[in-house]
Amino acid sequence: MGRHDMLLARMPEDLVDDARNVVDLLVGDLRDFSEVGQIEIQRFLWILLPVTWGLPSHEWPRVAEAAAQLLELASRPTLAGLARSEETEQVFGAYARSREEGIEAANAAIERTGTNPPDTDLLTWRRSVSSAEASAYDELQRVLETAVVAGEYEPGHPGWRRRQQALTERWLTTPSRYFDGERPLDVIHKDRRQTWIDAGPQIRGRVLGLVEPLIHRPVTVPSAEPEPLVWLLARIGDGVRLTQRGYLPPEIAREADELFGWKPTPGRVSRELDLPQLRDLHLLLRHHKLVAKRQGMLRLSARGRAALEEPVKLWELAARAWLGDSPYDQAVNEVAAAMLLTKPTYWVQVAAAAHEMVSPMFRTPEGEPVHWRLTQAAIWIWLRRGSMFGFVTYDPEGWEGDLEEDAAEDEICPDCGGTIQSGSDLDDADDADESGDPDDFDGPDPAGDAAAEIAAGRLPLVVAADKGVHLLSETGRSAAVTALRLRANDPHD
Repeated sequence: MGRHDMLLARMPEDLVDDARNVVDLLVGDLRDFSEVGQIEIQRFLWILLPVTWGLPSHEWPRVAEAAAQLLELASRPTLAGLARSEETEQVFGAYARSREEGIEAANAAIERTGTNPPDTDLLTWRRSVSSAEASAYDELQRVLETAVVAGEYEPGHPGWRRRQQALTERWLTTPSRYFDGERPLDVIHKDRRQTWIDAGPQIRGRVLGLVEPLIHRPVTVPSAEPEPLVWLLARIGDGVRLTQRGYLPPEIAREADELFGWKPTPGRVSRELDLPQLRDLHLLLRHHKLVAKRQGMLRLSARGRAALEEPVKLWELAARAWLGDSPYDQAVNEVAAAMLLTKPTYWVQVAAAAHEMVSPMFRTPEGEPVHWRLTQAAIWIWLRRGSMFGFVTYDPEGWEGDLEEDAAEDEICPDCGGTIQSGSDLDDADDADESGDPDDFDGPDPAGDAAAEIAAGRLPLVVAADKGVHLLSETGRSAAVTALRLRANDPHD
């Protein structure tokens, strides 16, 4: 005799078959209805029944009524009421019109219950999740459901989202028996890091695996860094008047050159376009909505003011921005950051290795393989932005230090040595770019209207030296570790 046969025997004859299917789905012979939570009933009624059961829409209310009667017999009247609710009826109606409309209505209905785990400063939930993260999400939903029933917060009332987030962060940072005494947040991050390492070709995983232990270590955020970003935000402050063409005023360009020595050749700085680094920094502020333009004035936005007052958030923003804006640039530059964390390396070797590791993971909009020039452009912009922030330096004399920890030299990029060969297309293009003609560069330009300035700004980094290397400063090492930690732990799917 099955565990729930007594309940099924009390069901009306015309609902028995539906009730048996509900039992099999929700509890089987292993659980009792006292263990079923609200979110499970919501998922069943609002997602599984309309989407996966294969029944015509006019039969959904009958199955919902069978579930309601089962729940009443099992002494779960609140959940029975949910099965008969007007909200369930509205969700069924939306599905009857279209699947897309139904899913939208179901998600909105679940959101109104206040039991969906919210994003917080500690964690943003991913759209595609691993088993560990899915388990944590489901368990937290049950915790939040219990909190709503207990009256700890009431969805829709003032302050409920703040209390929900506080409860979520407390649960994420408390050791849990559900996760063998580990904090749920640590379990999720550990799982995400492994997923991050395993994505893409095996060689990429080996390189990222070398630096994975570094991202566990605490990073002390340097004070007032990166200096150029902090300076420009503070300098803009309550507002500066832009030129007619929308550039920063000449006095800011002159101050930037005096402070940071960005002018590539001797001469007088008279405008923003004389300093490609300043142009790049200006575009970065706009891209991340740290500034707002109105009636010819550029002022800090609310986000910019908050970033200036919160050094940790500003540091993390800078570390993320350093890796670039597009998914391809970020994937390329996380490899570059990992390589320089392990050993100072000449940029051509970095570009060659990154192309081999990352390009197989992407295709152009036309479905073609990614050309190496896209990788080269991403590396150049990353190095230039790193130089602007004080993260990256160039040593023409080379480097003869020790490798990071136990990394062997051939582990930095095994199998990449044949990517750059004498007489290859990359060598020929490298020689052409070093000749000093930026207009020959036909790679992608993320800066749009600043194409010529961006190209001109790249050229000082294209150095002709056999033994020279690019290396990270101490601040740059902290930024690289921060950037990789954010890439590994935070969603980027």
